[in-house]
Amino acid sequence: MTWSRRRAWLRYAVWVMLPLAAAACKRPIAKPGAALWLGPLDITAAASPGDESSLVDREALAYKARSQLLQTGIFAGEATESSNPGAAVARIRLILSMETVQADGKAAVRASVRLNVSTRPAGVAPAHFGEDVQANVEMLYDPEAQHDRKQVMQRLAERAVGDLLAGYSARQKLWSAEPRIIHAALAASGEMRPEAIRVAAARKLRDEVPALIALLSDDEETIRDAALGALVELRDPRAVSALTKSKSMKDRREVRKIIDAIASLGGQEASDYLSFVADAHEDEEIRNMAQAALARLRSRNPGGSASR
Repeated sequence: MTWSRRRAWLRYAVWVMLPLAAAACKRPIAKPGAALWLGPLDITAAASPGDESSLVDREALAYKARSQLLQTGIFAGEATESSNPGAAVARIRLILSMETVQADGKAAVRASVRLNVSTRPAGVAPAHFGEDVQANVEMLYDPEAQHDRKQVMQRLAERAVGDLLAGYSARQKLWSAEPRIIHAALAASGEMRPEAIRVAAARKLRDEVPALIALLSDDEETIRDAALGALVELRDPRAVSALTKSKSMKDRREVRKIIDAIASLGGQEASDYLSFVADAHEDEEIRNMAQAALARLRSRNPGGSASR
């Protein structure tokens, strides 16, 4: 995601990468009453040439980051020695890299921040709490007007970290949000949509099947793949009809995903369609794909119909 604002001498832009596991749909939903505690929050400098993150007051940055996270309501509180033994604790790691550059005769400060969230003990907290996200931020400034470069870097680092944590918090809140909020996130473009797809699948929100089907035609492959995975997980037969009408049946890479999904969904319509493709498609490789998928479908129902 890219965005920018202008304030006199200040202009910055942020690109936020989707979580590395954005395409995965099988994430468990939090159990009712489960509590996650905020554990250690570490800020370290990236080992990169020319890194100037030593100019940033990391202690002050960590204090602001912890305060922001505790105010989200995601965590039960700060983990201490008195916390329940075996309770789920989140560890926050922020890796910071800063540099000053010259561009078009103007000075700029760039920051790269990576946010890694992990939970301990393993398997206690739902997997969706774990994330690995990165943001790159650039701020143009006038050295003649802003003599304190350290102050500029501090401000940029705080904004980058704040934006990353705000995005993380918003995604986590989707897991306990009302269905109407999930629906709105599916309809809106942006970084919330992939998380909303995962939530819809994990929470078995079958009312969102039409919205997920619509996303099969999205311009972004990651969104198409996530929606396809969610539909397979929901096992809704309406998805089969939509997939058989896909316009991607000439793209071997796309068709493999579609054929595998149809075979996983199963049912008579799926069996009929795979049989047709296996017999009549002009591409031999695609015919072979369909034959293999049909064999997998039938092996799950030996001696019976193809329905699940």
